[in-house]
Amino acid sequence: MSGRNIITKVDASNLTFQRSFRSLKHDVLKEARTAIGMLCLADVEAAPARLHLHPLKDKLVTSALDEKKKVKVYTFHLTSNDAWKASFTLEGGTAYLRACGPHDKIDGTP
Repeated sequence: MSGRNIITKVDASNLTFQRSFRSLKHDVLKEARTAIGMLCLADVEAAPARLHLHPLKDKLVTSALDEKKKVKVYTFHLTSNDAWKASFTLEGGTAYLRACGPHDKIDGTP
């Protein structure tokens, strides 16, 4: 396992993420908390299959640490029915959560 691909910390301080997370329905919220917990110490190249964690192909987003820099964006499934997803950037071992919501919405605007 490569140290730079291991999630050592999860940062949920992004206001967009917080707003979208608070708007989830109760049943989705319960599964979402479990999925977010599974990120800790996950290797992004060999994450638990339940998360369906992967980078979005050909998509770069603004870094959480340096607004002049573009970085890969990753997504993972919040629910077992694959209807709800969340996105994050991985920078220095920290997964910076960006947004969560319906699967297709997150794929389009992570």
